[in-house]
Amino acid sequence: MELEIRDIPEHIAYTAEYDVDSYDDFFDPATGENRLQDLEDFMHENNPDVIVPEIPHDYNYFTHPAGVVPSGRMHVRYFDMVDRFGKDDPEGSYRFVAVPAVRAAVIPWEGPNPTVPEGIAHAFALVKEAGMQPAGDTRVSAIHGPWDREDEKGYLVEIQIPVK
Repeated sequence: MELEIRDIPEHIAYTAEYDVDSYDDFFDPATGENRLQDLEDFMHENNPDVIVPEIPHDYNYFTHPAGVVPSGRMHVRYFDMVDRFGKDDPEGSYRFVAVPAVRAAVIPWEGPNPTVPEGIAHAFALVKEAGMQPAGDTRVSAIHGPWDREDEKGYLVEIQIPVK
């Protein structure tokens, strides 16, 4: 698996924080419940003019603190790109932010969600091997998951490590 270096442009996003055991906590394949879709729907109730781009132009991701390989219960921030700032939720469930541009080392990681920390560790090893240093919070951007794959072996994320 090779690192791809990618410039990720500045963007506006709404963001929320969660404490979870795994990315599986966001989706219940048995019921179809999707906590992130529920968050987007709630954001739209308060901001009907804010547009979340559709696939393939969408960009959403979780972040982990710079240099940290998550283990056990995780504190993550979720970001979902939008076309403009909206009104933050007064109750604090989400807020809008400007996210600066970054240069990131990117690798795909395929498999069940509980293996993502293993993928992050692998990505850090590749970054170090390439002579680069992490320079910001690690991003995990889901491409395929329980919403479009029946077999978790087909889940796919991009692990993005900002580098210098």
